[in-house]
Amino acid sequence: MHEGDYPVIILENPKYAGNIGMICRLIGNFSLAPLRIIGMVRGYDVEMEWMAYNSKQELSAIMHYPSAKECFSDLDLVVGTSMIHGGNRSQFVPLSKLPSILSQKKFGIVFGREDRGLSKDTLLNCEYMLDFNLPGYQKSMNLSHSVSYCLSAFHQYNLSLDPLEKAPNQRSTKHFYEYTKHIFHLLGMDKYHNNDFLPVRRLKTILERAELTSGDIDFLYKIFTNFDKKLNIPKDKF
Repeated sequence: MHEGDYPVIILENPKYAGNIGMICRLIGNFSLAPLRIIGMVRGYDVEMEWMAYNSKQELSAIMHYPSAKECFSDLDLVVGTSMIHGGNRSQFVPLSKLPSILSQKKFGIVFGREDRGLSKDTLLNCEYMLDFNLPGYQKSMNLSHSVSYCLSAFHQYNLSLDPLEKAPNQRSTKHFYEYTKHIFHLLGMDKYHNNDFLPVRRLKTILERAELTSGDIDFLYKIFTNFDKKLNIPKDKF
């Protein structure tokens, strides 16, 4: 996940300053959009700043909203979190299935206040609900742990979709040059001198003046995947 990726993490009236700080640190860990908070605006305190270690810029970027409706207005859909089923709650989905359901959507995951969960108003604005269904006798998680648990699932799903993160034998010179065709297309260089094969051929000639090691290939992949992320354009199939 990189900057601007989803999910957007949303807290409703969080009670403890430390949890806000820890979640801001998670925002930095996963390069997500700024944290959103529904309800009361609170100032910094020592615990919040301490828990946001090396991520204090995320504290100043927090976005505050007076209501769930205003907070969710720019999102395609929102997922709520709860251990209680029934009532006015929407369809519950397993965390393992959630990333594929929400793929290509602008979505948020909203977490309720530590001591009472989500309000009725917020629940009514959630299209899906999430229950972790933990195997132990303790069914509730600390707020920041819950956010971390969700983000880990999405991160692993994204890695599984990335063709460059599949089996190591795909990191070959042949596969690398196929991938560079995609990058040259994004850069508008696929018709270099009116020849769509020339950019890759020129690159191959330059790089193979010396034998490429597996470490060289890994390094080159990192350069080009970073180009890919910065350009932030959907990948063509190759």
